[in-house]
Amino acid sequence: MKDRNLVSTTTAITMAAALLSAGVAGTAAADGRYFGRHPKYVFYFIGDGMAMPQVHAAEAYLAQLDEDDTLPGGVKAKQLVMTEFPVQGSQMSFANDRFITGSAAAGTALACGMKTNIGVISMNPEATAPYTSLAEAAKARGMKVGIISSVSIDHATPAVFYAHTPSRNNYEEIGEYLLNGDFDYFGGGGFRVNKYTSATYAGKTSEERYAIVEATAVANGFTFANTRAEFDALSKADDRAIAINPYLDGANAMPYALNRMYSVGQNYDGSITLAEFTEKGIEVLKNRKGFFMMVEGGKIDWAGHANDARANIEDTIAFDDAIAVAVDFARKHPLNTLIVVTGDHECGGMSLGFAGTGYASAYEIMAKQTIAYDDFANTVLADYKAAHPSPAADIDADLWAIILDTMGLDGAGVTPDLADDLTAYELELMEDAYDKDIHGGNGNSGEENYLLYGYYNPITVTLTHLLNRRAGMSWTSYSHTSVPVPVFAKGRGQRRFNGYYDNTDVAKKIAKVMGLSIGE
Repeated sequence: MKDRNLVSTTTAITMAAALLSAGVAGTAAADGRYFGRHPKYVFYFIGDGMAMPQVHAAEAYLAQLDEDDTLPGGVKAKQLVMTEFPVQGSQMSFANDRFITGSAAAGTALACGMKTNIGVISMNPEATAPYTSLAEAAKARGMKVGIISSVSIDHATPAVFYAHTPSRNNYEEIGEYLLNGDFDYFGGGGFRVNKYTSATYAGKTSEERYAIVEATAVANGFTFANTRAEFDALSKADDRAIAINPYLDGANAMPYALNRMYSVGQNYDGSITLAEFTEKGIEVLKNRKGFFMMVEGGKIDWAGHANDARANIEDTIAFDDAIAVAVDFARKHPLNTLIVVTGDHECGGMSLGFAGTGYASAYEIMAKQTIAYDDFANTVLADYKAAHPSPAADIDADLWAIILDTMGLDGAGVTPDLADDLTAYELELMEDAYDKDIHGGNGNSGEENYLLYGYYNPITVTLTHLLNRRAGMSWTSYSHTSVPVPVFAKGRGQRRFNGYYDNTDVAKKIAKVMGLSIGE
């Protein structure tokens, strides 16, 4: 009689060799003895507003922090975890009814493999019939499902995996899908309870509205965690869980990674990272039937809208840190894991170059920025305005000191270093922005002002523009663009993701690897 251990070991080695020859890295020994037809663990990472400019800007920033980018032979870009994936493709992001897409239409394509119109959540363009998402199909298979986002968990991209509604703005309906559905783990941002309009929530404070949400979640079998201690206590014993970051911004999203790093004007002690939410998701979801997990880096997009490169870069790095968690998990389960990383669209028209700097770049300059545009406007600048009820005609020494401390730009010649001094032209731009914000009421009215500031505070957007241009990069828009988006794949079935294809094909390829039926 043959030794059964020898037979099973030989079989495992043979299967491992076959899978490795098909392009799957890893060893059988680390992966146990699953070897099913389809991957047991699937991670789907979506960087909202992330295309190659955002990815490569982060890589250039990391490299230029380490060494002079003008050094011959020196490293000019330090690769992220995602760009080291063995298979890389590219996808077109257009919607059914528009060349430049939105997150609902793009998300529907990435979740369901089907085109739809702008604003529609996982339904056909007429919003008369629902589409089946990858997450829903995985759940029907018996897998556990987790949805994570750095923005509100009922925002467009997470919503397309579990909800079906004609408008992404139907936040209460989307929230009902989440609370009454059968998914297992939600993590990251909170709920847009301020947008809930039914009689159940009428006349209630935000805290009272969240209490209703929590009570509904608990009644439906969720463990509800919204503190660091409650989050840390979550485990596999919690069959279903909703974990909300202890700190949320005005849109119920997690704070920017940059703001967490420095906490200028705020205290984010105990805040949870996207990587930690991903790691906790693995702990809660892992089971013998496997899991499907979608992780969105949502605030990459928001920083792009605001044209804040440092905030954009740090959230891209935070997103990559979450990907690293999945890669570490895949090392232990190499033959049973698939990781796919992509974006839904580019945002801001980020350009890795600027007319004023020509061929030069100095991304390390952006390291002087210690606060994202939102906390600058809502806390630091707001505090300054409160302390100066009768503002000066021009930017005063107090505000210049704040700008130097938080943005590294010297508008008053305070430091002996001339490199941080603003030029006469830059000073003029700053004074114009100051006048629009402090003395001019609505600084965003009119075509000229919109082109200068978008929908953002004139002072903050001017500061980020000046800093970004000095670094050697610029922006073309406060909206999305139709730049093609990268697709990175690693693990079981990775080779399917080579090439250039439509965004609907990303979902179709994942479904094919998983053996699922999605769409109509």
